[in-house]
Amino acid sequence: MHSIHVSREPTNMLLSSASTLPMFSLMTSLLVKGLEAATVVGTTPGCASCGIQPMEKDSEQRLLIEIAKQQILNKLHLKERPNITSTMPRAALLTALRKLHAGRVRPDGTIELEVKINDTKDQGYEIVSFAEMDEMDTTGAQPGLTFQFLQEQGHRIQVLQSALWLYVRSSDTPNSGPRPTATAHIYLSWPGESGSNRTLLLEKILDVQKSNWYTFPITHTLQAFMDGGQRLLQLEVTCIETGVAGVNGVSQNLCELGKSMDMAHQPFMVAQVRLRDDPKHILQKRSLRCGDDVTVCCKKDFYVKFKDIQWQDWIIAPEGYHINYCMGQCPQALAGSPGIASSFHATVFSQLKANGINTAVSSCCVPIQRRPLSMVYFNSKHSIVKTDVPDMIVESCGCT
Repeated sequence: MHSIHVSREPTNMLLSSASTLPMFSLMTSLLVKGLEAATVVGTTPGCASCGIQPMEKDSEQRLLIEIAKQQILNKLHLKERPNITSTMPRAALLTALRKLHAGRVRPDGTIELEVKINDTKDQGYEIVSFAEMDEMDTTGAQPGLTFQFLQEQGHRIQVLQSALWLYVRSSDTPNSGPRPTATAHIYLSWPGESGSNRTLLLEKILDVQKSNWYTFPITHTLQAFMDGGQRLLQLEVTCIETGVAGVNGVSQNLCELGKSMDMAHQPFMVAQVRLRDDPKHILQKRSLRCGDDVTVCCKKDFYVKFKDIQWQDWIIAPEGYHINYCMGQCPQALAGSPGIASSFHATVFSQLKANGINTAVSSCCVPIQRRPLSMVYFNSKHSIVKTDVPDMIVESCGCT
């Protein structure tokens, strides 16, 4: 009897030695062929993906299909494919999909999975940047706040929401009238030919009866800054008491900035952002797909249809699996390029090479971006499971 179950277990648990041996031997076979090919073309035998020669098409397909099978079974913690002796009625399958929020059944009986908007590259994350402060100069200009934002090469950031946090101290001027207030002005500052230029971003009335943190929305400003590819965002801030004359008839600036500032009150900026596709970057990734005339590091596409390997009886969706892989040479100009190396292995070897330490390992063509594979399938207990298997599909390749 079929049952419905939503998988909550992590898919990156350690595998037993029994389940990893087949996969290990298969990958070893592929690496050995790569090393043999590397020897043929005269490349350094230390990175199987560099200079790899194409295998015979039938041999390559058989090997990749077996690798795909073992990878799926290992990721799903199955020792072997479930033995499904009966098919599920269409009505029961529809009910299961509704409860799993997994997708819909097409007229031909196949399953269409829901397209997830929030995949890995669309997930939002938060950036916090603390201000570096420039002291007030002899011209009387207000202390400047400098924020640094670094964008990874090849990626563009969409700012969902952003705010500047400032600590404003309470007014110490005797006031018998209404509640004391201050007017905050936030300026965008940039260097010009005749000193610094600035433009007013926003103005806000603050209640300064007691010291407190205040937020100032600057989403559009930060987005324009990011789109311009700049690294340093410079702001000027004033919080002048309203209608109150301080010492020498000059109103106080209640924004706690400069040397007298308590470091616990250092201004900071919080931004909720997400990566967005850069059309130029997309074209670049597409141009790195392997072809007859491509010898540098590239992505080799390979698609396995579950129906062709008789696995459609236990894998309900999707209809197949893209077992892409990386191959090709890594010229010295590409080795360790910023934004290319993404794995721990790549980071370690890049640091060793940067410090003049001979690693005896050549630069390798490796996956730099992967995405999960959403699956609906029968497990060994004939329960329907829906899960997102992480890091299954290679999206792009690069050199370590």
